[in-house]
Amino acid sequence: MTTGAAAITKWGQYGTRPLVVLCLVGLVDAVDRGVLPGVLPAIQRELHFDDQTAGYLNTALIVASLLLAVPGGLLADRTDRRVLMAGVLGLWSLATGLAAAAQSFWQLFAVRSALGAGDAINDPAAQSLVADYYSVEVRGRAFAWQRVVPTVGVGVGIGIGAALGAAFGWRVAVLAIGLPGILVAILVRRMPLPPRGESDAPVPVLPAAVSVPAIGVWRGVREVLAVPSLRVLLLATAFINGILTALGFWGVSYHVRSSGLSEGSAGGIAGGVILLGAIAGGIGGGIVTDRIRGRVLGAPMLLAGAVTGSGALLLQLSFIDGIPVYAARLPLQMVGVALVVSSLPPLTCIAAEVVRADLRGTSFGILKLCANVLAAATPPLIGTLADSHKIRIHTGEVVGDLGFAFRWVTPVVLVGSVLLLYGRRHIERDLQAALNPAARVGD
Repeated sequence: MTTGAAAITKWGQYGTRPLVVLCLVGLVDAVDRGVLPGVLPAIQRELHFDDQTAGYLNTALIVASLLLAVPGGLLADRTDRRVLMAGVLGLWSLATGLAAAAQSFWQLFAVRSALGAGDAINDPAAQSLVADYYSVEVRGRAFAWQRVVPTVGVGVGIGIGAALGAAFGWRVAVLAIGLPGILVAILVRRMPLPPRGESDAPVPVLPAAVSVPAIGVWRGVREVLAVPSLRVLLLATAFINGILTALGFWGVSYHVRSSGLSEGSAGGIAGGVILLGAIAGGIGGGIVTDRIRGRVLGAPMLLAGAVTGSGALLLQLSFIDGIPVYAARLPLQMVGVALVVSSLPPLTCIAAEVVRADLRGTSFGILKLCANVLAAATPPLIGTLADSHKIRIHTGEVVGDLGFAFRWVTPVVLVGSVLLLYGRRHIERDLQAALNPAARVGD
């Protein structure tokens, strides 16, 4: 990222510091989510549970998110977002220590449910802050960094989990990632607080005396859900998030079973595929989003629809049995992940810009809720499908066929692609309505 005087010119008066801090928030949470898949085989051996049950450990992270995503968004619209996020990060670090001490599946499930609550509250607050810190000229790139870091963090977490788990055991791997959360909480609390809507040029921030009056909680939710392009985006993002979550959760186990790799090698390879794909796709998606704005009608949604469809097709090909691992499977998965992840920056820009500035937290909270519905359902669905179709792997064990499961589930992303291309027709009207919020007051 650019620093110094150049940063102020390119990134506005706040520079890149707030973006770096907000990226660290996403990183520490995502590394935690990635560590568990990296040590999942060891946890299954010690705590004695099958693939279907293992899938519910990822669901545990999302159970609390399903309950708290919308309340978290409402809090982001009504409180100091810095204080909110710093407090959540402190509690998250404590919960991580409890996860490392779990002695049964249900103890681990309960603690990881608490960890999911932190992400549900912090994510809407962080995304609404990004929109307030950075203007539309660089917002695509800002959201690219903020959105790509969690996916990168999952890849890093898988690698760290596999390495630390192999060397010291899975409990040390889980515990090690809790300490950085306290340091990040301090950095969050020290960030400047921008006025809501400050960076939405050319529309100025209205003085308090003439600003659009605040509306009630349920009316705000109804107003957000009344935006046609946002409703389409909610559904499409759910499909996209479902497959990315499943890839992160089952990646190590898939490569152990279908690619014939050891657990340590599979952790490094699966983490590397996600890491490289996320970096290339996420940053590329943000850059392209900023460059094509204004050139094509509904450009961000058009871009998101095209790349998700292409990425889904490549991922589907990568799960074909018997294809060369290094010459075909891994390159297809890396490019497929890159394309799917590249849809996140334009989709996040749309979610921020088709609603009024003081409802962005609510918008992102609802988006989080919808995305997490399939994120919760997809890993156990993959596990259930795998358990229904057993295979004998190179070690002689009879296990679930994860490739079979992915071949059935991945095509749902194509549905999301079609929805985005269809919803593009609403985008320009919704953007104009969001820039004139006073017109909706009194509706």
